Amino acid sequence: MKMKLTTILLTTFAITFAINATAQHQEQKEKSPVEIAYEQTEMLREDLDLNHFQVFKVDSILQSNIAGVMNQFEEMKKGGLQNPDSYREVQKRWQTKTDSEFEKLFTLDQFERYLKLSGMPSKERKKKMAELRKKAKENNKK
Repeated sequence: MKMKLTTILLTTFAITFAINATAQHQEQKEKSPVEIAYEQTEMLREDLDLNHFQVFKVDSILQSNIAGVMNQFEEMKKGGLQNPDSYREVQKRWQTKTDSEFEKLFTLDQFERYLKLSGMPSKERKKKMAELRKKAKENNKK
């Protein structure tokens, strides 16, 4: 009898937990590009020690590019495109656009830290930074 009661209580608890988890998941709404950009900007502000102008520009760049990629994903979805490689390619193009804009905005040290934070492999990051330092050195000679 005691074992049966324990089983019933555990089952009831599990069902209640599952219902609550489902309800919470349904209540969570998808974040807007503005909200996502704000969160990422705040993280970059702290991690890269951005000045006020850089924070403004980063937020603007992210809002625009996040909205762009989300819109492009929505168009692909409406068109019935389900190939994950296509979605990755679109995401990669928007990431490259963002990186290019950040490269112009950040100092070399900030950009190197940004690339590290974004998960770029060490070898690739070192090659990119060597190219940028060489380019900066050439521009200083002019």
